[in-house]
Amino acid sequence: MKTWQVLRSIYIWFSIAFGTALMYFLVLPVFIVTMPFDRRRAFGHWYAQRWGRLILKLNNRWSTEVHGIERIPPGKPFVIVSNHQGMGDIMMAFTLDHHFKWISKAANFYVPFMGWFMYHAGYIPLVRGKKNSVAQCMERAREYLDMGVSVLFFPEGTRSHDGVVKPFKRGAFQLALDAGVDILPMGISGTLNALPKGTWKFSDEYVTMRILVGEPISTAGKTDKDMDQLIDEARHAVVDLKDELDGKTYARPLRATG
Repeated sequence: MKTWQVLRSIYIWFSIAFGTALMYFLVLPVFIVTMPFDRRRAFGHWYAQRWGRLILKLNNRWSTEVHGIERIPPGKPFVIVSNHQGMGDIMMAFTLDHHFKWISKAANFYVPFMGWFMYHAGYIPLVRGKKNSVAQCMERAREYLDMGVSVLFFPEGTRSHDGVVKPFKRGAFQLALDAGVDILPMGISGTLNALPKGTWKFSDEYVTMRILVGEPISTAGKTDKDMDQLIDEARHAVVDLKDELDGKTYARPLRATG
């Protein structure tokens, strides 16, 4: 059994590497032509979505579901906040039919092909612990919101290794208040064990990764004095959404994506 797990994991990693490189070279001329005119990097994000959804399909032990997608009004930007528990979270976010940018540590942008994809898609680099980088990151995020593009945050700041949603940091919520945009809570479940931490081998377990989009949280009329209340409201919403997914009790239309 372990031999098959190793062989299957090698196959998946090779397919990810080969597929990512192939997709990058195929579309590079389009990136070069469109980037000067596409300030929102809409094409780059659309193509990254295709890439992410392909990655999810490479493992025949993974399936995906998206719930509550009807709660996202077309064309309206949000600060999206979600729990973070595994490497599959971003891949799952790519199943949303919504244009967003996400923030990633700057080192990821130097990873061949994958990092270059991120650059062309307009995602936002961050060097943790550097105030200048944080300021530049937030400035870029604000620019996207002003252009009508959502920004996705994992406000726990790091992955939860036990699935418990950790306290939220303030950055995403300060940005929402400053930009005057609503917060969109989102729960993710099933990604914790999709690729177990500390090993390169994919689990043999069959895993269903799920997203549940919540009701938008208005920031209208709120100020910095309401910050703690806003953070608590958003965190409770994310926890409730995740708990609903873990309990598998759905009161909303289901759209299976894999």
